Amino acid sequence: MSTQNEAGGQIPLTELIFREYEKDRKQEQFSYKILAFIRRIFSKGEEIPLTHGGYLEDGQSVRILESLKAKEITSPDNKVLIVAREGRVFADIRGALVYIAGEANGDIKAERIYIKGNVEGEIEAEHVEIFPGGQIKGHVRTARLLMHKKGILRGQCDIN
Repeated sequence: MSTQNEAGGQIPLTELIFREYEKDRKQEQFSYKILAFIRRIFSKGEEIPLTHGGYLEDGQSVRILESLKAKEITSPDNKVLIVAREGRVFADIRGALVYIAGEANGDIKAERIYIKGNVEGEIEAEHVEIFPGGQIKGHVRTARLLMHKKGILRGQCDIN
């Protein structure tokens, strides 16, 4: 799975996930949070993107930035669904690649799921990866589970 980047080349969608993870890891540093706050206030001539009902869509991803309540959220196969650190989702999620850095309450079904935030519900995926600080409460059905140090799974896990 890959997508076009700005230069017209192919970029693997999983690389986009790991770029997002690196950004989240940097945001955990106190000084970065202060710098991000100051940038938001002054915006230094940068245009702050407008969200449409709490989400932002570009060529590679659908990024949920606010609190969303719905019955189901479905992402196109050629895009990564990202629940940002500020994002909270109260819905079932369907997609090819899903990255949760914020909170998600609902069932998730995807080919690959990467967790850095908190998820509560049933998860079904070919590959599930829980990064440090990530937490799942619920039932996980997967062919491959990868848990990093300080990743938490509270519930049942069926590995087929």
